[in-house]
Amino acid sequence: MHRYSSVSAFLAHYQTLRKIPASSLSNDDRNRLAAIEKLLDTLRPEERAAVASDANDAATVRRRERATIHLRRELSSRGALES
Repeated sequence: MHRYSSVSAFLAHYQTLRKIPASSLSNDDRNRLAAIEKLLDTLRPEERAAVASDANDAATVRRRERATIHLRRELSSRGALES
């Protein structure tokens, strides 16, 4: 897995890859997106939806914050966060 400087950088990379049409993704990008998707599968459905959402209502923000904590642990345990 690619190493990230922060959970925010991880999520920004995810959002960027999601916006690229599948036909335009390189094999490397396709593999990274698949690895990110697999890691996001560790989140509860409402946390994952919050991560993918641009909404800023209080409930979504709380879920996104919980997801960020969970993702930080997952990325750290996989050695994907820079120290």
